[in-house]
Amino acid sequence: MKYLKAIGVGFGLSQVATLITTVYLHRVLSHKSIQLHPAATMFMRLGTWMLTSISPREWVAVHRKHHNFSDVEGDPHSPHVEGYWKIMLANVYYYRREANNDNTMEKYAADLPFDKLDLALLRRGTLGFSLTGVILAWILGTKAGLVAWTTLAVSYLTLNAAINGAGHTFGEKNFENDATNLKLLALITFGEGLHNNHHARPASPRLSAFDGEIDPAWPVIRGMEKLGLAKVLTKPDVGWDTHRRRLPETVKIRPGDGIDIATVNSSKN
Repeated sequence: MKYLKAIGVGFGLSQVATLITTVYLHRVLSHKSIQLHPAATMFMRLGTWMLTSISPREWVAVHRKHHNFSDVEGDPHSPHVEGYWKIMLANVYYYRREANNDNTMEKYAADLPFDKLDLALLRRGTLGFSLTGVILAWILGTKAGLVAWTTLAVSYLTLNAAINGAGHTFGEKNFENDATNLKLLALITFGEGLHNNHHARPASPRLSAFDGEIDPAWPVIRGMEKLGLAKVLTKPDVGWDTHRRRLPETVKIRPGDGIDIATVNSSKN
């Protein structure tokens, strides 16, 4: 029973990490669609350090480059370039490979220089994640803590790989871009599974666009806004119907279909 509890704790922490990723790393830093109160920013920075071991500056640079070269040569983690299973199983390798590229950091994250806290502590992501492991072992016991810590790591990495791999391979499309929407994935990634929508409007603070789509992070963001902890800077509702060539109706994409979007459009006109 205690190990089931540990797995639950680990998965719960991975969900907190995923929420921090989509709100702070993605919508606040990468696309600047939301602004956070300094207290919320500090919470998110510490959460990133302790739960993901990620450097926000590196994450932002890799993500922005992904948008600039989406699913063509130069994309840091495209299943169309590297192969589906390589991204699903080794996404963290491709992320680290690009994060270690000084040119990528300089070009895509010049607006996010390291501050004193980064240089003194938060840049050392491995230290923060290790500290989380120590705390879990202290609270749950050594073995159960290790189970929770491992579950956190595996769950978080798997969800991120699914967004980059499955989210560019199969699912549904509202818009003419190479990403896809996976509604079930969106429920456990706080909206990130609505990847086709995101690639259509990267600066939208809300990732759901139409009926039947749920972005679980959006009510959290609205709640933070009511508490004075966040401010939405871009319009979530304007532009979905016409932005980036909306398809005549939702198109379902499956591996091996070989569907050409231009052909789909012309057949419906």
